Amino acid sequence: MIEELIKVSKQLSLADVNEATTRLKVIDKILFDILEWTHEDVTVEERVSEDKNTTFADYVIRTANAALIIEAKKIGLPFRTIEKGRRLKLSKSNLEGAFGDAIIQARDYCRKLSIQFAVVTNGEQWIIFPANRIDQVAFHQSSAIVFNSLQSALVDDYADFHGLLSRKSVINSSLENRLLGYTEDQVEERRLKNFFKTAGYQTTDNPMYPLIDEAITTAFSDTITEMDASLFEKCYVNSSDRMKFDRKINMHISKSQSMFNKSPIRPLNRSSNSSFKEILSNAHKKAKPLAIVILGSVGSGKTTFQHYTRNVSSAAIFEKEINGYYPQWFQIDFLGYTEDQTPIDYVYETLMNYIIQDEVLSDYEKCIKHAYESEIKAIKKGPSFLLSKNQDEIDKKISEKLQRDYDDKKPYINKILSFLSSKTPLYLAVDNVDQLDESIQSKVFKETLAFSQKVKLNLIISLRNSTYVEHRNSPTFNAFDFDPILIEPPKVESVLSKRFFLARGIIGGSSGDFISENGFTVHVKNLSTIIELVQSSVLGTEVGKLLEILAGGDIRNALRMTRHFLEHGYSSPGKAINTYNSKGYYTLPRHEALRAILVGNNAVYSEESSLIGNPFDSRLGRTNLQMTRLFILSALVQYSTDSSFQYLDGIEIRKNMRDIGISDEYTLKSLDDLCKLRFIHTATHEKANFSSNFYPSRLGGHIVRDLISNFTFVENTMMDTFISDEKTWIKLSELGKDIGNASGNVVKRLEYRINKVGIFFDYMNDLYNQILMEGKKRNLPKEWKTNPFDDAKRQLHGNMKKAMESAVRNYGT
Repeated sequence: MIEELIKVSKQLSLADVNEATTRLKVIDKILFDILEWTHEDVTVEERVSEDKNTTFADYVIRTANAALIIEAKKIGLPFRTIEKGRRLKLSKSNLEGAFGDAIIQARDYCRKLSIQFAVVTNGEQWIIFPANRIDQVAFHQSSAIVFNSLQSALVDDYADFHGLLSRKSVINSSLENRLLGYTEDQVEERRLKNFFKTAGYQTTDNPMYPLIDEAITTAFSDTITEMDASLFEKCYVNSSDRMKFDRKINMHISKSQSMFNKSPIRPLNRSSNSSFKEILSNAHKKAKPLAIVILGSVGSGKTTFQHYTRNVSSAAIFEKEINGYYPQWFQIDFLGYTEDQTPIDYVYETLMNYIIQDEVLSDYEKCIKHAYESEIKAIKKGPSFLLSKNQDEIDKKISEKLQRDYDDKKPYINKILSFLSSKTPLYLAVDNVDQLDESIQSKVFKETLAFSQKVKLNLIISLRNSTYVEHRNSPTFNAFDFDPILIEPPKVESVLSKRFFLARGIIGGSSGDFISENGFTVHVKNLSTIIELVQSSVLGTEVGKLLEILAGGDIRNALRMTRHFLEHGYSSPGKAINTYNSKGYYTLPRHEALRAILVGNNAVYSEESSLIGNPFDSRLGRTNLQMTRLFILSALVQYSTDSSFQYLDGIEIRKNMRDIGISDEYTLKSLDDLCKLRFIHTATHEKANFSSNFYPSRLGGHIVRDLISNFTFVENTMMDTFISDEKTWIKLSELGKDIGNASGNVVKRLEYRINKVGIFFDYMNDLYNQILMEGKKRNLPKEWKTNPFDDAKRQLHGNMKKAMESAVRNYGT
């Protein structure tokens, strides 16, 4: 085909044909047959209008992630180019005659259509160049890449030509890499959070919070494992709950696939509440030690379950002697591990501390002499036999042996634990392995498994679901027949209810004062009243539902979110406590809680530090790809409205994204980010890859169907969203200044805020429509061709109207 095309081009050149024939018989074939662009990618004779003048661009190529213009001239019109090593500087002296006119014409089309790259060709010569730069480099300082003949483009330098202009190459950023030297077109300064760091955006502290800080910090700690057992038991929730359909967003909630060949124990289900306790109780009757793996998602409560088992549900096991010794539970928490030692050395070091501090294990008469019985006999019978009449010398030799092993740690620990495990059950509970680098995790598995087998310990190891899936087929795991225990997160409100109960108990009958919003001092006789107040704002309210959704099954996140809005979410604490005292309840406005959750301890929202991700910015460094996260998420949520839907194949997602011109690299990065943000999940708990199946989480559904129409959510997340359009950036920046200057006028300030959110929302809608248009053009499945901003816009404007009516009602016109 290439030989035939070169032959045809030579014939056409001699025949002095026109531009239309050149395009039909040469350029079209190169574009569609060799460079593999599709007809959906290409528009011919696109209107270019400016200042009442209308011209037409020969070819405009567009995908979701790329665009370029091709200006065609007839094949008999040679371009006089003076390139060096195929590079041609676009200086004025190099742009003369017909060639210079064609370059300038293509450049002007690009500027008018906001397209960055252009190609000028007469069918035989192909000149590729950056026409509309955004990096402050002047056009005449730029360089073009030149292929001065079809023999060069299609034969001699084919790999270079194809690797620069083919569809696959262009959507993989070949033009940016070769012509600009970088792929990103966004700069960090174009985020409002950087512009308004000191412009009236400040954290708001709840003046009541210092009075309850200590109680809340203790009761709402991420981990409560250091508490007294009686308090710990009061905090523990031993039942899980699962939603199958969320009516508010009309979405069916899929469930991940099973990870196990045999059914796991689910200790938070009523029918299995005592199963693990029974396994531990019968451990000493087993012929071989137990091998238990405790699994759960991030923040589901694996560590808490371990401690609850040891200190509450199975505490009696460790109070009953077996063969004269009590069972022992050795907790190895790898959160304290540092890479300056090997994992097994860390295990030995932790165990040594247990032995030293234990009265029985550190006692010579009760334990050590029995553990070293064979060695002591060997010393007496062996080289020291002649000293047998001198007991002091014999004792010295035994002491030296014990001291050497003690100093070396490993042989000493092996001896003590091997002896003790022959008398009574010993449990090695290994936790937080999945917090380590992946390269270290496998080593931890291998070494702790080998160690526990060597000294006959019952091994209990806690892992994330994803970590287990990654390693379950490894030789290390296959060497053991693990019994799985699956920890499913409890209902958030159940957890919060118990934590509030604990906080009230901690704070007791203490009293205190705080300064209210109007400057008056408020005296609180019993600080537990404040705990009851904030509890009434959460349990059974919209705020409680919000926490359940935003936590996404991560109880640790739910506790942090609660602390955030308790510390920063009450703008009118005096009013709140007066209302509670008179009515017995107080409902915290949902928007105050949401803002405090989103912002945390910062002045403005930043995805990096927030517990909730930003759906408006895919953080890929490219404006064309800014809506990739939301595009994929919206499609998955749309699929989930069908009750028969379970998962969407990663291959299908890749195909659809390829069709609209987004590379596999960017698609996979977006899928990975969506999983990390808990907007979507993989069906098998593995890391995102194209062989995975994906489904949206309940949080992901609320992002698409609810939160992108929530005034507070949009107003805050916009602060960490890239704004490419210059006019939009200027409007938002000016409104931000107006908001800061109107701090004394609540209604005027809200009016500016509403205008700002409206402009931002419309800009996001325009960005989304660009990627949506590519999907419609290529006839993607219907689930990919809906715009979540359409319904959200009506809801958002309704929310903003209510907010303004409320402000006018409360603060005047």
